[in-house]
Amino acid sequence: MAPKQPVAGPSRQKVVALPPPPPPAVSAFNAARTRFALSLPILGSAERVQIWDTAADRVIAEWEVEGAAGVSALCFATVPLSGSGAGKKKRRKQRGPGNGGDDEEVVLVATDKADVAVLNLKGEIVRKFPLPGKATAAWSDDVGTIFATAAAVVLVSPDALAISQTWPVATPPTAVALLPTSTSDDLHILVGSSAVSVLHASPASPTPSYTSSPLPVSTTSVTSLHPLPQTQHGASFLVVSADDRTVSQYTIATPGTAPKLSYRYASPTLSPAHSIASSTTLAGVLHASGEISLFALPSDLDYARPKSDSKPSTLKLVEGKDEKVARLARIAFVADDDAGALWAGRMAGGGRVRWHRASYELPEGGLRASTVVKVDAQDLVAATSAAQAPLQRYVAPAAVAVDDASDDESPAALPTEVDLADLSLGERLLALPTAQPSGPAAAAAAVPALEGPATAASLTRLLVQALHTSDPALLTLCLSHRDPTLIRNTVRKMPAQLALPLLRACVERLGQGKGVNRRGGGAGSVQNEQQGRGTVEWVKGVLIERGALLMTMPSLPAQLAALSRLLATRMELHQPLLALSGRLDLALAQIAARRAAASKGPEDEGAARYVEGESDDEVEVEHGDEGEGEVEDVDMMGGDSEDEDEDDEDSEDDDEDEDDGALDSDDDELLDVDAEESSDEESDEDSE
Repeated sequence: MAPKQPVAGPSRQKVVALPPPPPPAVSAFNAARTRFALSLPILGSAERVQIWDTAADRVIAEWEVEGAAGVSALCFATVPLSGSGAGKKKRRKQRGPGNGGDDEEVVLVATDKADVAVLNLKGEIVRKFPLPGKATAAWSDDVGTIFATAAAVVLVSPDALAISQTWPVATPPTAVALLPTSTSDDLHILVGSSAVSVLHASPASPTPSYTSSPLPVSTTSVTSLHPLPQTQHGASFLVVSADDRTVSQYTIATPGTAPKLSYRYASPTLSPAHSIASSTTLAGVLHASGEISLFALPSDLDYARPKSDSKPSTLKLVEGKDEKVARLARIAFVADDDAGALWAGRMAGGGRVRWHRASYELPEGGLRASTVVKVDAQDLVAATSAAQAPLQRYVAPAAVAVDDASDDESPAALPTEVDLADLSLGERLLALPTAQPSGPAAAAAAVPALEGPATAASLTRLLVQALHTSDPALLTLCLSHRDPTLIRNTVRKMPAQLALPLLRACVERLGQGKGVNRRGGGAGSVQNEQQGRGTVEWVKGVLIERGALLMTMPSLPAQLAALSRLLATRMELHQPLLALSGRLDLALAQIAARRAAASKGPEDEGAARYVEGESDDEVEVEHGDEGEGEVEDVDMMGGDSEDEDEDDEDSEDDDEDEDDGALDSDDDELLDVDAEESSDEESDEDSE
């Protein structure tokens, strides 16, 4: 069977799962819903608590948890002003009675170290007190402030100096709340885990006066309990469970009776509910996906057959061109019930929360079926207002004297003209001066100068863009620079998370050819010497500047192994090339010596010439009529001197004597031969 061929069509987009919003236990509004506190992690296990002014959309205070501890629960509370005596009385007199001037608003933060830090609105610790265990939930209103631990529910004293009372519980609670029927002498406490129970307790007694039987409300743990305003039906509260998109309403008809299920709020969205906000007539459910469902609170309750509302009004914030649903931290209705709007805290990234006011009512009255609020995905710097100070950038003073003699710049020195390197496009536009010159001078000044060396600021921008977009041409342009100072400054200014991608790109380039990005070029080849030197400088800069960070990455050994194999492959030809280089040097030296010897010509033209195969030791003897031998004299060096002439004369005399002797012996031998021949002829004649 032939394999199935791919069908052309639009590619499927991968759905990126966004992280869930922070749990509701680590965030809270104040009673007036004008301030919001949230704890978010910053580095490692450390966390930071920030306090926002929702109307002004700005952070008014922040506090980093000491000892790299986490936050388990927090809430707002109102406590008397610190101080006593005449100063306190004078302050009360100045502020006047009945206007709340003798109280201050604080944030109670329970940490993982089983203690509570009391912060003022300036982010300063006012006081501290311990808890009997790690807190799991917190609640505060005008009646009192309570914390829940794994084994008890504790009541905080009105001045937030210590714990005033502790009530044990059988099941570790995950959410607590105070019913609106509570008073300062009789607290009605809701305790939720997978079931909900009601405690009636007095601050003066360690034993609850009434404890209801646990009412199962969910198969998972309860994440939030939200009391509703008291009505004629009694005291109602909403229950939010983990991984459940339906919110249930329970009602206690009279104090001392068990709660009963009275209503259900079923949202059509498939995302689970995260937290709840309520007004006198509406209930808002924030889902983990960022969608908001608005339900009208029921006027009639049926305990026998609880009704359900599955057609709520929806509201969502969308951001960017693709209009994706924004991730929200919490929501709260505007304090004025006639406003018809709510506050939505959008998670903008980097631990920032941007507050948006979203209106859900029609001009003629009633709820909109669907409300979509469009927001900018990138929060650019807005115009300077009185509430916010203008953006300040460092400018080097002009009066600083620079020593011209010190030309040696440290490799670790960063360039000073890097102000625009950290600015976005919107910030650059806003940073332009308002008063611009006009005329030809302005036109000439508006044209940027393209000449001059590349700076670390511009190279950092280009390199980050090349790594993000995987642009090979732009990456080649950036990595073509070989200045060590420029390379180290660029790597130092780059984001730390791009160190490993840059190292990987350098390793890949070391094994690629010059025309690897061109059609049909670069296959099976490597970089030349100049390109390799530049790439090695980048590898060296990354390892020096970001070595400590790279050592913490688990994938570093694989990258370094690839680099080691590549270097070993290149070093395989090193020894053979060295041997070949030595042989070439020797051959070139011999050729140069022979050329030098040949360049020294003879002084006279009558000098004898050396012929290969002939030597002065050889003597050629010819037998013939003359019977004389000749010997060729050879001048090897092509020069003559007195000593050489004398030696030549002596040798010639010796040769002549030897030749004479040889001729005499030859004559004697010839005479003997003639005599023998004559005797032989005579004997022949006699025989005849």
